[in-house]
Amino acid sequence: MIIKRTLAFLSMVSLFSFTAIAHAEMGPYVGIGAGITKFDDDGFIEESQGTSDWDDTGTAYGFLAGYKFSNNFSVEWNYQDYDYNQYSIDSLSEVDMQAWHIVALVGHPIEESFLGKLDLFGKFGFGESDYSYSESQGGIGESQTSESFILGGGAQFYLDDHFRIRTDFDLTTFNLDVSYGTGPTTYRTKDYTFFAYTAKASVIYMF
Repeated sequence: MIIKRTLAFLSMVSLFSFTAIAHAEMGPYVGIGAGITKFDDDGFIEESQGTSDWDDTGTAYGFLAGYKFSNNFSVEWNYQDYDYNQYSIDSLSEVDMQAWHIVALVGHPIEESFLGKLDLFGKFGFGESDYSYSESQGGIGESQTSESFILGGGAQFYLDDHFRIRTDFDLTTFNLDVSYGTGPTTYRTKDYTFFAYTAKASVIYMF
C-alpha cells in the first residue's frame, strides 16, 4: 500500500515539476538536524501503567535527501528518530519511535528581509513509523509498525550558494493497536493515535 501511494505521489510530483517556474534554483540536497519534541500518547501510558506522572518531552534527530524542482516546490525523503524517557513512580520506561516519510514542500521565497534571503514553506507527507515501548523493570512492552503522516512548516535561511539553515515545526502521527489481557486470553483491544510535536534545526547542503 505504501509503495503504491509513493508511486502515485511521485507521479503527481513529476507532473507538477513541468509547470514549475522557469530559471528557478533547482537541484538535489541533503540535510541533518536535531531538536526537541513533545509526545501525546492518547492516554496509553496512563492506561497501561496506571499513572500519568511521566515526562512527555524528549529529543529528536534525523536526516533527509530531496530535490528542489523550483523556487516553490520540493520533494524529499526524511528519517526522524524520537526518544522519550518516562519517569513514573516505580519504574523507568522508554519510548523510542522512528518515522520515514515522502514529503512535499510548497514554499514562498523572500529575496530581501532583515535576515537576508529566505524561504517560507509548508509541508505534508506520508510514510511508515516504528514504535517501541519498554520498561526497565519488566511489565508491558509494545512494538509495532504503522502508517504515519507528517504536517508542518518552517523557514530556510541562505548562508551561501550551497549551505542553508532550516527550522521545522512538525506534527507527526503514530498508531498503536494494543490487546489487553493475560496469557492467551485477550479481553479488550484499543487503537491509539500518538502525536509528536517537534521543533528542529537542520543544516542543508544544496548540490
